[in-house]
Amino acid sequence: MATKNAVGSTAMPKQTTTFTEVELPFNTHVAQQASEWLVLLISGTATDDDRHAWEKWRNADPEHGRAWHHIENINQRFQGIPTDIAFKTLAPNVLQNRRRLIKALTIVLMASGTGLIVRKTTPWCEWTADYRTSTGEQRKLTLADGTLVVLNTTSAIDVDYNDTTRLIQLRTGEMFITTAQDKPATTLMRPFVVETAEGTVRALGTRFVVRQENGSSHVAVYEGAVEIEPFDARDQKIVVSAGQALNFTRQTRDTVLSADENAIAWTEGMIVAEKIRLGDFIDSLRRYRTGYLNCDPAVANLLVSGVFPLKNTDSVLASLTDSLPVSIHYRTRFWVTVVHK
Repeated sequence: MATKNAVGSTAMPKQTTTFTEVELPFNTHVAQQASEWLVLLISGTATDDDRHAWEKWRNADPEHGRAWHHIENINQRFQGIPTDIAFKTLAPNVLQNRRRLIKALTIVLMASGTGLIVRKTTPWCEWTADYRTSTGEQRKLTLADGTLVVLNTTSAIDVDYNDTTRLIQLRTGEMFITTAQDKPATTLMRPFVVETAEGTVRALGTRFVVRQENGSSHVAVYEGAVEIEPFDARDQKIVVSAGQALNFTRQTRDTVLSADENAIAWTEGMIVAEKIRLGDFIDSLRRYRTGYLNCDPAVANLLVSGVFPLKNTDSVLASLTDSLPVSIHYRTRFWVTVVHK
């Protein structure tokens, strides 16, 4: 029997239905409902009851599921600036802009209701994951076998422990894992496997990080070893040992590199920089901050060093002005640019 146990956590049902081609336009009422649900779920105010109600609505009618697939695809096209932040920066009246956003999404959804090929990404929707984190959040889990998992910002996983395998599916984001020795009901020792969009990572008694990137996966090992196997290139299977890191896609794997100890400072709520480009530092900080954060190319090559707390990104940005010739330009709380002083 599969088990999904973690301290202080509850699992949510997975979404399994997929569509390949939409042939009919959407009913106006259904399109508006789908838009309202999307805006609520990305607003940061949705409760567990809201999410259960959304699941019930989506499964109540095939048209609801079809509309949800469609609007999810539309939302993916506008991931550069999260939609909830977009309407917060338009004007101080959030409620008014929420209504405008719902109206705009409804129009777009209805206009695109014919002939759209929808990507089959449903199983990887983080909203239905067993465990997830929001922007800037880290979350510690203890699984049924004693394995420790720390989820980084904006991450989502599914946990599937059964009679033969201990499986974690990383839908999005990053996690740090300290595996525990299996305690099976029988003498069979179950392998511990992490699955990403690109392949599998089998732990060989270890502490390691797995991060889902755009079109690739990153693995860094800090103790023990892991065996990596890309989905479409079984001959590329490789063992990565402690102190090593590797990026891989479904078809290929890169050269093995050294694992960066500073890269896991996030597990302690910190970000560590040792003479790294300001542009790269801002790219990393952006993951922990809601809204738009950018670095002017004119200052992107300045070097940053220090240890910074992730809980207060405004404080981190302010500290940059003490050591570098930069200013922090706030258009709004959610639209920030680092520029030359």
